Amino acid sequence: MLKDLKILVDDWLKDRSTRNLSLLSRQSGVPYPTLRRVYQQENSPTLETVLSLLSVVAPGESALGFLNTHFSSVGSWVSKLVKGLDSQIPTADIHEELRDRISFAIITLASAQGTTRAIIEKKYGDYGTSKLDKLIEMDAIFEKEARLYFRYENFTVIDSRLILEQIKHTVDLFDVKQLGDHAVCAQLHTEGLNDAGVVQLARRINEFEEDLQKIFSRERGTNVVMLSYISSFLHKE
Repeated sequence: MLKDLKILVDDWLKDRSTRNLSLLSRQSGVPYPTLRRVYQQENSPTLETVLSLLSVVAPGESALGFLNTHFSSVGSWVSKLVKGLDSQIPTADIHEELRDRISFAIITLASAQGTTRAIIEKKYGDYGTSKLDKLIEMDAIFEKEARLYFRYENFTVIDSRLILEQIKHTVDLFDVKQLGDHAVCAQLHTEGLNDAGVVQLARRINEFEEDLQKIFSRERGTNVVMLSYISSFLHKE
């Protein structure tokens, strides 16, 4: 695995003369000492580190191929997600913009049936228009028939750090005034479960995700819904 990962990193470094390990550390969020040890093949990275690096050095089919080879269970899950939603894994420059709360909101609006400059100005003011201009300049967003669209109609992020950042953005953008509408809710469940309960919960979440994919594919429209969910152990025996 280390050899294959180093090949991907080397290809990324060679693609532009301005690239180096320090830049990769900043863009991926992987601490430089950890990155250097992985690059020198001194120790094996965690899955979290691998996903963060792949999101920069090998977006798209290369990332899926690497995961299917070295982390087959994760690779099959990601492949199913991407194919189920007919989505793509965005490039590293898009990942950087998704870390910004307002850029994330603009991208979300533009990827769902498009948006307009007037809507962005009304919602996010001068900062929003400056972020929009940057997204247009980098060809992440384009204009067609007076509406603004994101480069990818559907996209999937595999970097766990970035996923958590986007969930935080979803929380920050939550509009309490809309509580009571069909798609506006906030819930949290924390409970002690036995092993059988954990397995049942995981199975239901997977079924829920499959149902969501069907709805997303079948019921396209102009209502922009942000849906985030997370399950984690607070304590694991």
